[in-house]
Amino acid sequence: MSPNLEMRWQDQEVVKENGQWVVRGRPIPAVSPAFQQNPSNIPDHYYLGLKVTAPVNAATPPHTHGGAAVVATMIKGKMLNQMVCPDHDPNSQGTGPKIYSVGESWYEPPGCHHVRSENAGDEEAEFLAVFVVSKEQIDKEGLASIVVIDAEVEERKRAGL
Repeated sequence: MSPNLEMRWQDQEVVKENGQWVVRGRPIPAVSPAFQQNPSNIPDHYYLGLKVTAPVNAATPPHTHGGAAVVATMIKGKMLNQMVCPDHDPNSQGTGPKIYSVGESWYEPPGCHHVRSENAGDEEAEFLAVFVVSKEQIDKEGLASIVVIDAEVEERKRAGL
């Protein structure tokens, strides 16, 4: 399987299936907690890790990470990622799609828009996503608050929430 590097991220067909936002016809990655620490040198923040396992052909709809800074490191397979980070660089048109392999990492500054994330290989992919995030946010809203799907935000706006 080779990913379409020429595809515009805006052309992904994001739909709601069984109450969850997905890229149509593609499985979604599984996410499990790996660790959570509260280091004294970053007060009021958690340093937490999530293991992300992406089956073949998996994709995640465009999303942000709720104000967290994220570093992800590939531990198995390959992932295609593309980001637009206007809060980090106001003139940013984003990075083009890039494929990351085992041992490679990417950084998502707070406010970065993760517009494409998909398994780019013929085997399951895994990476460790490490977040620096507000302790108050996690304690109040839970871990789900660090993956904010664009389509869900739009749905809430339309509903007046």
